[in-house]
Amino acid sequence: MSERKYFCIHLSGLVQGVGMRYFINSIAQKIGMRGYVKNLPDGRVECIIYETPQKLEHFITVLNKNPHGRIDEIMVKDYPGVDKFKDFTIRF
Repeated sequence: MSERKYFCIHLSGLVQGVGMRYFINSIAQKIGMRGYVKNLPDGRVECIIYETPQKLEHFITVLNKNPHGRIDEIMVKDYPGVDKFKDFTIRF
């Protein structure tokens, strides 16, 4: 199994005001992911996760089937994180 690492995920489209953060939180907790999700001032949703690439891939697959809003783009990049999250939360 691969080592955990940090990823930053940005979702754009109709992703705020439609329950997206709660949907993402639900998925992440079911998968057993660690990190957080929050709305950004520019209208995107950001997820910072500390996970294996395999769990990230599964997470993205499930996100693409979301019933909330509309995701036009999912951007994933490595993230220089330092906090080893214990669970997944919604940040406000």
